[in-house]
Amino acid sequence: MQQTQHPSKMRPLDEYDISVKTGFLPPTPPLRRLSDPYFAPWEDMMDDFNGLLLAGKLREKVHKMPLLDYSKLQLVEEYRRAFLILCMVSHSYVWGKHEATSETLPSNLAIPWTGIADHLGLCPVVCHAAVVLWNYRLLDKDGPIDLGNMAALATYSGSLDESWFYLITTAIESSGAPCLSQITSAIDNIEQGKYSELKQNLETICSALASMNDDLKRMYEKCDPYVFYWKIRPYLAGWENMAEAGLPLGLIYEGVDSLWNAQTDEYADMSHLDEAERLLNQYRRYAGGSAAQSSLIAALDVAFGVEHHRTGEKPSFIKAADLPNDRYTKLPATNPADEINNGAETPRTPPRFKRTNRNTFLRAMRKYMPRPHREFLEDLEEAANIRPYILQLQENDKNGSITLEELEIVSAYNECLHQLKLFRDKHVQIVTLYIVNQARKGPNIPHGGFAIEKQQQQQEQQQEHLEASGQQQPQKIDKVVSAKPSAMHNDLYPQTQLETQPGIRKDSRTDKVSQMFPQLGLARKLPSNAQVVRGTGGTNVMPFLKQSRDETADMKICLNSSSSSKDDNDEAQAKSQQPTQQEAKTSWSDWILRR
Repeated sequence: MQQTQHPSKMRPLDEYDISVKTGFLPPTPPLRRLSDPYFAPWEDMMDDFNGLLLAGKLREKVHKMPLLDYSKLQLVEEYRRAFLILCMVSHSYVWGKHEATSETLPSNLAIPWTGIADHLGLCPVVCHAAVVLWNYRLLDKDGPIDLGNMAALATYSGSLDESWFYLITTAIESSGAPCLSQITSAIDNIEQGKYSELKQNLETICSALASMNDDLKRMYEKCDPYVFYWKIRPYLAGWENMAEAGLPLGLIYEGVDSLWNAQTDEYADMSHLDEAERLLNQYRRYAGGSAAQSSLIAALDVAFGVEHHRTGEKPSFIKAADLPNDRYTKLPATNPADEINNGAETPRTPPRFKRTNRNTFLRAMRKYMPRPHREFLEDLEEAANIRPYILQLQENDKNGSITLEELEIVSAYNECLHQLKLFRDKHVQIVTLYIVNQARKGPNIPHGGFAIEKQQQQQEQQQEHLEASGQQQPQKIDKVVSAKPSAMHNDLYPQTQLETQPGIRKDSRTDKVSQMFPQLGLARKLPSNAQVVRGTGGTNVMPFLKQSRDETADMKICLNSSSSSKDDNDEAQAKSQQPTQQEAKTSWSDWILRR
């Protein structure tokens, strides 16, 4: 299939590492193994990965693993495979299995992981590209990339639920692949006045979006919400905004602070710093895997001109200065030391928005996309002309000069937005079931990733019952309660369930830094009754997702011509659809259940 050329604004898709057939997915399936015997220690680790994690011996195995020279990797496919391996091993090392969270990542993982991430234009942390784009294999190599022909290459839990969770998103990327070539073709057709072809572009995109929705609806089939929240999700978290999980400053990438990149000077020599500053500069904070890292959804937003504002902002009547100073409006720096230096810009600082995306978190998530995909979005922001053209048609409608073909184009545009809004509707429903509801319920078993002893829980519940009934409390319970540790678990952070002592551990490096730099405010904790449910990207997830959905719906274009022509039909349909009394009762009860 011949690709459209875009000499003025857009390069050919293959120069952005985008395939006309597979989209952001690689044109050929990811490597199953690194063939070079030099990297056998990494592949051997993956052979026993789930067993080592389950047996509690993964960290011991990592300590015996040699430090490999990642520059011996040659093809980009090899870099992707290596990045996936190090994502799996590193996150398992940090979060453990019924172990205290590790605040350091050993150099034999940290150094190659950081170098490989830099080569791919990513941050050294698990991301959408690692577990979705580069983590599948085809059962039939000549078959399609769909849910009936894929298996996952690697999972943290070894469960079918986790595989299904990744593969659903891979299928969505595959179904949405036609959108990318159609978007660039639509831009050209608008510039060249080929409006009949533009309508075909929009209809093809709409069909692809409908297929994406069909894929997302299948999440429930083989991914159990409880398993996802308590067994899978903890390992997908990063180390930004994770104070409650024992990483208030982030993670120490051992050996990385001594590296120096002649081109970026990102890890310059720190010999001139004193001990305290040198210790603080070793920390790195990165967000975990997030659906916001999907370049496909970002590309659709840019193409259709969906404006995303900072969470909680209503641009018509709220000024930016009045917004809360949280991670939606000012993200924490990658390196905690930068917060002391007046919040200097860092590689984690989001770029300034060009066209539509004013949401700090969404812009920051582009740092977690492969470099070529990020460049595609940046160029698309400059070239996108679909919404400006649609707004021009809206003006034509107001002037009474819109044609039937133009009405059909606006209708096709609105239908694309409707499908994108439905996608976000379904995403909100999934997050509610898989994250919010699970966080509220708590774990079913005392040690299903939950560190508070069952006996202690029962004693606390008994005490609460006695207090509520006004009865005398037995002396034994008083003694137990008085010995209760001050730092309790917050059920809304699954990572804290992996620790016996969440927060800052005494005599740890973080404890030392908190004493050296009290201005960092590391003693601040989220109250145990806080109504905050965070995504693995670190955000308060529900307000963010609901606003993104509503902003999509707000982009629909209303035309006088189309609305007036529908009035008579709507009135007739309303009369013909008057429900009987029994139907009214049923529909009302259904509405209540849906709510």
